[in-house]
Amino acid sequence: MSSQAWFITGANRGIGLELAKLAASNGHEVFATSRNPSKSTELNALAASNPKVHVVKLESTSAADAAAAAKFVEQTTGGLDVVVANAGIASNFEKSESLDIAALEEHLRVNTIGPVIIFQALYPLLLKRQTRKFVPISTAGGSIGVMFPPPLTAYGSSKAALNYITKSIHKEHSEEGLIAFPIHPGMVDTDMGKGAAALFGMETMPMSALQSAEAVYNVVDTATAEQGGKFLSYDGTEIPW
Repeated sequence: MSSQAWFITGANRGIGLELAKLAASNGHEVFATSRNPSKSTELNALAASNPKVHVVKLESTSAADAAAAAKFVEQTTGGLDVVVANAGIASNFEKSESLDIAALEEHLRVNTIGPVIIFQALYPLLLKRQTRKFVPISTAGGSIGVMFPPPLTAYGSSKAALNYITKSIHKEHSEEGLIAFPIHPGMVDTDMGKGAAALFGMETMPMSALQSAEAVYNVVDTATAEQGGKFLSYDGTEIPW
């Protein structure tokens, strides 16, 4: 496989870090973002061991950070093949009647608006390559058709909105060869997953970050126009919107 350029947000830990490792191990140029690069020990170690891995400072809701990242990518590789919008939060599981509005706003800002900011900044760079994939990490908890029992109002609604936007991106740009789809990474034993495990009656989530990343990487890497505009799971199956 020829070398590509991958841009992965939230790559300082968990699924994002494992995706960065996988993309790098497959010979790709990797732009791996972190809100605080100086504290991203494992990501910095990866970059130190592989000159194709670049640690990029990015607060996911910052248009200025996104613009600076786009400029750095353009100067380094000239374009991007794949963008994985992985950065997100899941920190509020209150029922609707007691849901903290500030928490709802934060989830929407990070999980919904953040990926749009990233897409707008990096879209011109995707047009400079032929692969052109934009894949936000979503969740089955954002599926209105599935509607899990735990109260996921803040998290689920922010991801449902992200799903709609991602399908819109695919619809608007599929004629340019751009493939966009949200993907559910599974129930993963990350810092975020640990916080939600008790809601599902589990001590830990069943998948490791590496297992999830390997599955997600395979779906993203092999995705064709046929997968564009669909809501996919880590195993490649479709999830109801």
